[in-house]
Amino acid sequence: MTTYYEVKISAENQEQAGTILNSLLERKLVTGGQFIATPARFLWKGEITDMQEYITITSYTTDKHKDAVIADVRATSAEEVPMITFIAPNDLNQELRDWIDRTLA
Repeated sequence: MTTYYEVKISAENQEQAGTILNSLLERKLVTGGQFIATPARFLWKGEITDMQEYITITSYTTDKHKDAVIADVRATSAEEVPMITFIAPNDLNQELRDWIDRTLA
């Protein structure tokens, strides 16, 4: 049985987000992506860091592509620690599952 994931990936700016998403799309590892741009504040190497623009890419993938998504993001991201999270939703509508399957086939 296929496990479906909503994927969230960090990027330091819009250009980097585009590079990451394009690489994933070219390899058919994710279905597409939404860019959510917002300021961010976090601890980095013991210091509070503020960024005026920080991007979260949101997409979908399956268990078949999970390891390849991680490897590709590590290879294309400029971040020392790219944030990649996979959330397995409790329920996805059948049309979305079918679209993910067709898109990533």
